Amino acid sequence: MKKFFLTLFLLLLSSASFAQGLSLEECLMLSLTNHPSLRKTKASVKDIEAQLESLRSAKRVKITLTGSIRYNGDYDYWDDSYHSESLSLNATKLLYDNSRNKIQQKIRTESLIGSQETHRNTSIAVAAEAKRKYLDLVLKFLDRDLQQEKVNNLEQHLKNAQGLYEVGNSPYIDVTKAQSDLSSARVSLLKADNDILLAQEALKVAMGVEIHEPFSIALPSELELPTLPEKFEALVAVALEDRPDFKKLKHDITAGELTVKDAARANSPTVTGQASTSLSNSERSTVDTNYYAGVSVNVPVVDGGETKAGVARARAQLEQTNADADSLRQNITYSVTSAALSLMNANDRARAAQETVKYSEENLELSEGRYNVGVGNSIEVSDAVSALAEAKHTYYQALYDAQTARASLDEALGHFPSEIEGREELWQVQ
Repeated sequence: MKKFFLTLFLLLLSSASFAQGLSLEECLMLSLTNHPSLRKTKASVKDIEAQLESLRSAKRVKITLTGSIRYNGDYDYWDDSYHSESLSLNATKLLYDNSRNKIQQKIRTESLIGSQETHRNTSIAVAAEAKRKYLDLVLKFLDRDLQQEKVNNLEQHLKNAQGLYEVGNSPYIDVTKAQSDLSSARVSLLKADNDILLAQEALKVAMGVEIHEPFSIALPSELELPTLPEKFEALVAVALEDRPDFKKLKHDITAGELTVKDAARANSPTVTGQASTSLSNSERSTVDTNYYAGVSVNVPVVDGGETKAGVARARAQLEQTNADADSLRQNITYSVTSAALSLMNANDRARAAQETVKYSEENLELSEGRYNVGVGNSIEVSDAVSALAEAKHTYYQALYDAQTARASLDEALGHFPSEIEGREELWQVQ
């Protein structure tokens, strides 16, 4: 059913909705619905659920029904004296195993919770990557607009240069310089168009969908500076509390401690209860009915050191898990701090770049005015056009860096992007 609705959704996108473009929220929803890595983590959760159910079934009563018929005479002549029938009903139940099954169920329960945390962590990573690729595509569209604006400015400058040359107020070299600059800008515009196509492909991969044609996104009216989180010094503590991968390791440690306990009981005795009833008939005799009930005890005497080796292995694996937790704690501290510092730096750069754009626009206006009245030169105008395009690119790049740093900070904190925060149905295993 989910596949049907996804197909229907993509068909709608290919018509009117497709033409309007995908919003960031839609891209995030598509990534959490279709990404292959999430199918893998969901399957892992289902696998551990099945393992847990298998352990539970080991403590339940098991009943088997067995029937047989034998013929011991000549197959050509049926003779009642030479055939027999039997039917038996057997029931068994594990009565005692020194709580090993109970411990193993606890181990699988911890593993199940850990696999669910892994699925959530993967979902967060998938959403963060989809957001970064969406923002990258937005930047590519903005860069393309900048290149188009640069082409437009240089086309106007070429007209001015040709006009001044025709009236004898500027040399012909100004015309050829303007033509050269315009030609170069058009090449950059073509590259910007290709960059959009590449960014679209990258976004499709991040969303885990196949769309066999270029598509558009709903461009925001403008990129905005993301808000800075409060209490930077508390961010690491928040991450250690919320990160799913760190939570998983905590459950892995608990499972490891239980595994050591279980390994120590590997040589424990077991007690199994059995009961059966059977019906049999042979060689024209009356039907015999038999009943049986009993208890069997299995007491291992010598295991050749297998239990000791199992305990040592379980303890070594637990130590590895503890080391992984310490390493992840350090990585979390670094990733949160790095993302927070990058966010602050990008915000500062964006504000500074915004001022540069303002001055570059004024400089271009002055350069064009000077050139038109004959006191400036063509190089000043060309430089001013390039400087304005570069200033705007730097500004947009800083905004992009700030937005992606915010996405990386949310991921480092173990949070979904704010656009879908709280939408638990998007990542839960159904």
